[in-house]
Amino acid sequence: MKRLAVLVKNEKVDTIITSLRELGLDAIIYDVKSAGKEKEKTRSGRGTSVMKNFALAPRKIIATIVESDRIQDVAAAIKKGTGGESKGVIIISSVDDFIPF
Repeated sequence: MKRLAVLVKNEKVDTIITSLRELGLDAIIYDVKSAGKEKEKTRSGRGTSVMKNFALAPRKIIATIVESDRIQDVAAAIKKGTGGESKGVIIISSVDDFIPF
């Protein structure tokens, strides 16, 4: 078993959840903030000067558990669902124990 965690912009969440549901998978969504290279423009005074600040960008992590042999299929479905234009990240980690309750 593997855990897939997909880090994406907020507007891509619906398409990824739809892709996962088509494959019969459930997911957990986490709200996170990313400290990336994106800049936020701030106008001061009468709008004559513009400051570029590094801001924390809102992101989502969508996590799901997948069988090891389905990893490539699920990753391809996620990439296809976002249209290939997203700069998201798919993080794969192994799951040693899985206890449903």
